[in-house]
Amino acid sequence: MVYRYCEKECFPMNGKRMYELLEKMNYVRVGGTEEEKKTAELLQAECASFGLEAKIEEFEIEDGELGECYFEVTEPYQKSYEMRAYKRCASVEAEAEILYVEDALPANLRNAKDKILFINGGLGYDKYETFLKTGAKCIVMGSGSALDRVEDTDIRFGMFRSQMTEKFENRLSALNVRTKDLFEMLVKGAKKAKVKIESKDTTSTSRNVVAYIKGTEKPEEVIALTAHYDSVPDSPGIYDNAAGSAILMELARYFVANPPRYTLCLIWTGSEERGLLGSKAFVKDHEEELKNIQLAVNFDLAGNIAGHEFSIVTGPEELKGYLEVQAKEKGWAVSVSQDTYSSDGLPFADNGIPAVSIGRFGAPDMSFIHDRRDQIQFVSADAMEITAVRALDFVDRMDKAVMMPFERTMPDNMKTKIDEYFRRNKK
Repeated sequence: MVYRYCEKECFPMNGKRMYELLEKMNYVRVGGTEEEKKTAELLQAECASFGLEAKIEEFEIEDGELGECYFEVTEPYQKSYEMRAYKRCASVEAEAEILYVEDALPANLRNAKDKILFINGGLGYDKYETFLKTGAKCIVMGSGSALDRVEDTDIRFGMFRSQMTEKFENRLSALNVRTKDLFEMLVKGAKKAKVKIESKDTTSTSRNVVAYIKGTEKPEEVIALTAHYDSVPDSPGIYDNAAGSAILMELARYFVANPPRYTLCLIWTGSEERGLLGSKAFVKDHEEELKNIQLAVNFDLAGNIAGHEFSIVTGPEELKGYLEVQAKEKGWAVSVSQDTYSSDGLPFADNGIPAVSIGRFGAPDMSFIHDRRDQIQFVSADAMEITAVRALDFVDRMDKAVMMPFERTMPDNMKTKIDEYFRRNKK
């Protein structure tokens, strides 16, 4: 398949080679695991194959271990249900009454103390404190759809991050079951259950892969290029984000062969799916370098055969305008917006560095994210070339600019949105 505007322009960006890298990365790569380490070494070796030295930079991340865990309804019938406890939650062993609290409005929670609570939806930051105050024994959530087939789906993974728990003396106990099982329990009128969760806090080692291509004319000024290479549990993470990692690798090849004027810092980040931990570690460990970084360009989500192109600017309005003009000049169909984007550009933007995320959103029901269905058959070399060509054109334009066509500043509206994202406005 050849896409309309890519036919004559994709020569510098080799879709076949990018796809071959996807095939090498076609396995689960959770941050802090041996599989993530294996992938970091793979990316380092790939860089070395075309003469680029890359270093693996380790950093510590919070993690957790689970021991014996179970959930069993005991009244008015007896049945054990498959479950997945949250890592870093409170350990619990109890038999208690079940209370379905729907959307957890105040009236729903009047009698929640010492109960096992069934809730609609997930457990976000806003609800965490609310449930903690109830004194509930455990929170039970549904994962997936009531129509899911067991053989095709996994129970959602959950872990409480320190940003959610650190200001409280105690923690919640929480677990996920299949939504179809939660629905069955509601239909059958489950009244009482036994629950056990053995939870232990641990730490793990994650890794960034970092390479520099020194600029020929402005080596002291830097453009950072990022893509995360980890995946969520149970998913090979092809669309999110092996494809973005492959695009970054192809850009690295191009600029090794065509030396840039500005220095390029290329970062394949680890543990993005665990809270942007790789990019946070980079900006912390390279604090002195940040003053030299003029722009961060991030690649997260790409390659879906069915989808549409996007560019999201966390920075000045004129940078958004520049990307809109680029798309019009080229005749490219691209959605351009000024906003935050939950990916590795944000820690740079949080340090005042304009950030652009370039990628391709998958079409509904023809692409899948954060589950086992994010697989290679939904991605193509041609579709990756669309995003890769746009990425190269933009980075090359920035590199050839006598002066950056925007101010290195973060406008107030974006500062507000960044604070909201990192929840600094929450008491």
